[in-house]
Amino acid sequence: MDTNPWEFYINTCLDARLKPAHRHLFSSIHSAHLFRNGSVLLGELHNLGTLLNMVNIYRTLSERVVAQPLVLYFAVCILHTVEQLHAVHVVHADIKPDNFMLSQRFLENKCFDPESTEHGLVLNDLGQCIDLQMFPDGTAFTTTCLTSGFQCTEMLSGKPWSYQTDYFGIAGTCSVCCSGPSPHNVSNQDGVWRTNAMFRRNPHSELWLEFFHTLLNIPDCRSLLSLRMLRGNLTDVLQKNYNNKLLPLKRRLVVLLLESHKASRR
Repeated sequence: MDTNPWEFYINTCLDARLKPAHRHLFSSIHSAHLFRNGSVLLGELHNLGTLLNMVNIYRTLSERVVAQPLVLYFAVCILHTVEQLHAVHVVHADIKPDNFMLSQRFLENKCFDPESTEHGLVLNDLGQCIDLQMFPDGTAFTTTCLTSGFQCTEMLSGKPWSYQTDYFGIAGTCSVCCSGPSPHNVSNQDGVWRTNAMFRRNPHSELWLEFFHTLLNIPDCRSLLSLRMLRGNLTDVLQKNYNNKLLPLKRRLVVLLLESHKASRR
């Protein structure tokens, strides 16, 4: 099936299944115009860039990497967003930093409540989504993604998967935010999957190593992860250490994003 009609179908599923307060967490298509030799989808414009753009902006600064409070905050937002998607039985299947757009809400939001959905991240590109409501309960897949770096650990080890491909995407996205835009490589050591990202200079290295271990080592499709619980662990560290530091860091990031957007239009 062609990607664009399928993306429009998934868009209608999200319209019907998501709570209205959560719909803006995902890209929205207003209309689809399908032709024999192509198609046009009309949707919302988010022109502040993506999480990958943010990471690349920080690479040009003296610190070289995204500030740790912002990484924790974005990780919480990512987990919350994917949690809502999985709750309506949809697997995104293409989670990566360039599929998280920054919307106008990001400029305006000053609330850092971890339960708030006004953070301004928008998960884009629904063309690879899997609608699990089309399958019997407990369905798992054995198809392998052919793109290196996007194969979840289940694909690499020949095990069935369902939501795990999104867990792997979350891990890869957070790895890029932590360490920069290098490929998210994993390796199996004595039966345990580990990330090859380096956290020696990270003040929360143990937290991140446990975070990646949890995402990469799901026992089976009957023992799926509680994204809410994982989000709670990050939220505790964020609130304990950085509650008063997020707003000035976010304001600086907003300026950097606006300057980058202005420069790209010249």
